[in-house]
Amino acid sequence: MLAETVKYAAARLRGQGDPHGHLAQQVAIWARHRRHSTAWEPHLARCRSLALAAARACPEDARRTALVLGSGLLLDVPLDELSALFETVVLADMAFVPEVRAKAARLGNVKTLVTDLTGQLDRLPGTLGEPLPDVLGELATGRAGLDFAYSANLLSQLPLFALDALPGLEEGRCAELAAAIVRQHLDGLLALPCPACLVTDVTERGLRQGVVDYEADLLFGVAPGLRGETWAWNMAPDGEAVRGLDVERVVLGVQNVRDVAA
Repeated sequence: MLAETVKYAAARLRGQGDPHGHLAQQVAIWARHRRHSTAWEPHLARCRSLALAAARACPEDARRTALVLGSGLLLDVPLDELSALFETVVLADMAFVPEVRAKAARLGNVKTLVTDLTGQLDRLPGTLGEPLPDVLGELATGRAGLDFAYSANLLSQLPLFALDALPGLEEGRCAELAAAIVRQHLDGLLALPCPACLVTDVTERGLRQGVVDYEADLLFGVAPGLRGETWAWNMAPDGEAVRGLDVERVVLGVQNVRDVAA
């Protein structure tokens, strides 16, 4: 707990804001990864491998800008390789710990962009029920020569902070807003003028001695409609969440969403 407090404070002292809790979440993920790096690594390695294969599939004369959506702590991002492949790499997220900013600075052609990928957090509840903004379209328009995008374990997380901003909202309207945000991101990826790689968890399972105790849909009823690779991520081994319970997530990985859309 002390290490988390120090890490959070270091980021705040270096000017990183945290208006919606994204920095606190990243620090919590950092701590959980420290505890379970061995259990997480097969998942993270597969994410990096898929994203890198997708990036390398881009023609050599079309490797100007790569955009990483939800770059976080870079655990699932092959940043060194992307930096070598593309003229510019843009990391887009709501918060960046000092280590990520330092690595971006060392590589030289990596930029960090603090942005709300839902386009909603600073406008709720006033815009509740209004059409969602085309966040990815706006990002693409503002990026000269966008040739690759990677949505990195972001999709299921996007609605959560919006829901946190609306305490007391009835369950039905919460589900409606969450599903709209998921669809917004999927539609935005499909509309980008470049290949877009997607990695997202889709289902959570609680296992007791290998037997399914519960199962939860992480995409709020939205079917991605994409064909790709799937694998299990041992997210919270026995005791991390509940004693006697292993929590795993089923992950979907798609090299290029436009190639496999149903």
